[in-house]
Amino acid sequence: MTVKRTRRRRLRTAVPVVALALLLPLVATSCSGDDEEPRPDADPSPSLQEPEEAPTLAVEPVTTTGRVLGRLPRKDRVRVERAVSRVAVRWMDDAFLGGRYPRSGFGSSFAVFTPGARAAARRDLGRMTNKLVGRRVDAVTPTAISVEVDLLAVRLRAVTATAHVDLRFRTTGKVERDYRVAGRLMMTRQQPGWRVFAYDIARGQQGGKPAQKQQQKQDQKQKEKQGRSTTKNRSRGGRA
Repeated sequence: MTVKRTRRRRLRTAVPVVALALLLPLVATSCSGDDEEPRPDADPSPSLQEPEEAPTLAVEPVTTTGRVLGRLPRKDRVRVERAVSRVAVRWMDDAFLGGRYPRSGFGSSFAVFTPGARAAARRDLGRMTNKLVGRRVDAVTPTAISVEVDLLAVRLRAVTATAHVDLRFRTTGKVERDYRVAGRLMMTRQQPGWRVFAYDIARGQQGGKPAQKQQQKQDQKQKEKQGRSTTKNRSRGGRA
């Protein structure tokens, strides 16, 4: 089964400003797959470029601007905000909301990540996707999606962005629970547009134990069961 979708043309936007003290610590403390700080392209056009077609969802994402450090024309600021938000929503759809459930494949959920960040996220599927419960879920329904965008502008040009994401959804099937995914996606401009180069994301159940801990507990029980089975087989072989 798939997520119910409706036609939406644009995300809602609002406009306010990133203190350097806010933006730079995000980059310094986040998970990143790239060793060097990404450099923005010389061509200013990518920051204004519309990204790939954003997914249409049953719940419309609400997008607002957090803080902007540096001067950036209003029209450019709104367009950059929309582009950054669409990248964030694209990841949330690929990793959690979209696809045909039951679902086990999540390796292609990071098309909007840089190569280094993509490699790191693929080693972190339990937190960055629905991998832990995908096979036991028949459908995923979003209940709330919000993105707040911080921007850093240099010489009238946006060079880095941080998307503060908050996704809430409900699963049905063998696993019927409410989940929340929240945190930060740090982005830089690359052809053909904005890309995630680092992230700081938390995923868990609403009002319950984090799904990852629950899965670890189940894995431990399975290992113990396999260990008892192996011991039993060896015992039988000894008597023979």
